Amino acid sequence: MTGKATAAPASTSPPWNVLRGNFRPFLDAAPDAIIIVDPQGSIVLTNPQTQRLFGYSESELCGQPIEILVPHRFHSRHTQDRARFSADPKVRPMGAGLDLFGLRKDGSEFPVEISLSPLLAHEGKFVISAIRDITEQRRAQEQFRALLESAPDAMVIVKSDGHIVLANSQTEKLFGYSKSELLGRPVEILIPERFRPRHPQHRQGFFHDPRVRPMGAGLELYGLRKNGSEFPVEISLSPLQTAEGVLVTSAIRDITERKRLEADLKQKNIELENASLAKDRFLATMSHELRTPLNAILGFTGVLLMGLPGPLTADQDKQLTMVQSGAKHLLSLINDLLDLARIQSGKVELTFEPVDANAAMIEVANALQPLATRKGLQLEVRTPEQPIILFTDRRALTQILLNLLNNAVKYTDTGNVVIELSGDPPGENSVTRFRVLDTGPGIALADQKKLFQAFTQIAGKKAEGTGLGLHLSQQLAAMLGSAIAVESEVGKGSTFTLVFENSKRET
Repeated sequence: MTGKATAAPASTSPPWNVLRGNFRPFLDAAPDAIIIVDPQGSIVLTNPQTQRLFGYSESELCGQPIEILVPHRFHSRHTQDRARFSADPKVRPMGAGLDLFGLRKDGSEFPVEISLSPLLAHEGKFVISAIRDITEQRRAQEQFRALLESAPDAMVIVKSDGHIVLANSQTEKLFGYSKSELLGRPVEILIPERFRPRHPQHRQGFFHDPRVRPMGAGLELYGLRKNGSEFPVEISLSPLQTAEGVLVTSAIRDITERKRLEADLKQKNIELENASLAKDRFLATMSHELRTPLNAILGFTGVLLMGLPGPLTADQDKQLTMVQSGAKHLLSLINDLLDLARIQSGKVELTFEPVDANAAMIEVANALQPLATRKGLQLEVRTPEQPIILFTDRRALTQILLNLLNNAVKYTDTGNVVIELSGDPPGENSVTRFRVLDTGPGIALADQKKLFQAFTQIAGKKAEGTGLGLHLSQQLAAMLGSAIAVESEVGKGSTFTLVFENSKRET
């Protein structure tokens, strides 16, 4: 059969006329192409959907063998399939599991889905074929498969009974199975045997409440390769609605490398913790070993400078003063290092309590007044009319203010230094500000970014220091829930502000 249709003289055949009369309303209303074929395989009747789908008129089809609508390469097989159906006629899909194609009058092919039903009439045995164009469905399936293949993870689609219906190439690479070895097999083939007994229960639980979620959250999950090796996995599940019901899509990721990195990181953390403990022990020992002789040096030089053992010459006084100054500087460095170590190790214990901010600020100013007087600086203290009671740690607050004010006095040669306190009216969200202003040389914008780094000193500053004061102050401020800000201009002085936002205040 070449596929070329000729007009059939069937219009006068009584069986066809009877069939037309009986089935025409049903055929015309059917959504699919419907073709009725006689036992010899000739087309008896078609509906308008058939004519639109294949491009033939009804007169061109009637009397022609059904193979006129089948691509030539399938003719031989189609004849055999038709013969088998005639031997056992019952309702069923044609070519289940096969790719079926229709052939239009213009020679173009298209994928189809075919259902067959026997029709026993007075005129004889007939076959009803319902034909559906699945071009769009096939295109959607191809796009879906392409999406699965482009996924970076292994993708496995499973039915509610646990059998695999689809897998991508990443699954083959990850588990070592070919797709043909996976399709139709229970998904438990990919799971270590010790987990298989409880897996069906987890699967049933998902189908009972299908939604996107990770599988076994908080559990150690493992996959099983074809060669019997296991590997840690991360699995996410999502439901997939299909015409056959709900399926589950599993995205499976090998996390062997992540687990290795986590183990390495854990080991490094243990090593760092041990190193930190060793450092703390060293610093504690160093503080004891160095502070003891330093305190002795400071004590004896103080006694000598007071002249208690006897008068000193001018040269002796000068030399002892230099010894005392160096010892004080070294002791300050040791104290700063120990404070830094305690903060970094989280061993600083804070005691939050009501603190009279006015009194704390005045106490700090009084401690530094002698240094300001020796340098000829005016130290001004500005407090609000009403006391401010701040809920904070008194010792940490005092240390921060002492560092800020001490820096202002050290680096200011002429003019004045101001420390002031201001705050919003008492309330749950009050803001409290401590400001230290000086008329010193100022700080360049580039240097301001480095001020709070450890062991950093601004170039050109002639005062001695450890470079830890502002760093420690900022660390302590963070622990108190506050922060230190700086505003400065070269030649016009600097302003450091300690701000407590949303601070708890009392009247």
